[in-house]
Amino acid sequence: DRDAPSRIARASSRAELESMEDDFGDDRFLEEYRRRRMEELRVGASVPRFGSVTEITRASFVREVTDCSSKHFVVVFLFRPHCGKCELVETALDELSGKYPGTKFTKALAGDIMPGYLDKNVPTVLVYRSRNVCATLIGLDAYGGERHMTVEGVSLALNETGPVCVCSGDAGDGNVGDDKFDGNDAKRRQYAEGIVASMIADGRAAREAREEG
Repeated sequence: DRDAPSRIARASSRAELESMEDDFGDDRFLEEYRRRRMEELRVGASVPRFGSVTEITRASFVREVTDCSSKHFVVVFLFRPHCGKCELVETALDELSGKYPGTKFTKALAGDIMPGYLDKNVPTVLVYRSRNVCATLIGLDAYGGERHMTVEGVSLALNETGPVCVCSGDAGDGNVGDDKFDGNDAKRRQYAEGIVASMIADGRAAREAREEG
């Protein structure tokens, strides 16, 4: 059956794969592939999928963030209304929440969570794991600054803490081994080099504009 591998790959449920049990009995390769695919679906079904940014309040913080961080990374975005920098971060986190549904992304008014929190400190992003804050990112500098900030830059900054922005299949329970996570080093270098190149180009353009003036 030339189409057998494709049938196994297209299967979207364990029940569908179980129905193929008698189809590949004589083919050890296909039977092993079927079993592995069943295990992938089982693991995938057991991983919570958040997939969006949840708005929280001070009253729901312990339940939505602290308690949830016992099992998953939780990103908390603190913002204030009418803040352009906050809007940049929110746009990036919206995209990342859909791309990495194994991590819980939340947002809240900074003044509600921490009364008296200084406006100059927003946007602030907190990363929680095991009921503790493991990273605090204030402003946009951690992402390359306002002019050079990208979604990838936000992802890399969050991943300085650990496997916050990784696919669920790689993240597992949130404890990704160094052998899987070291790939971010190359990405960080490439991103940093890109920012430096962009800053050099900006500086050159500004110098030429002054000389022309």
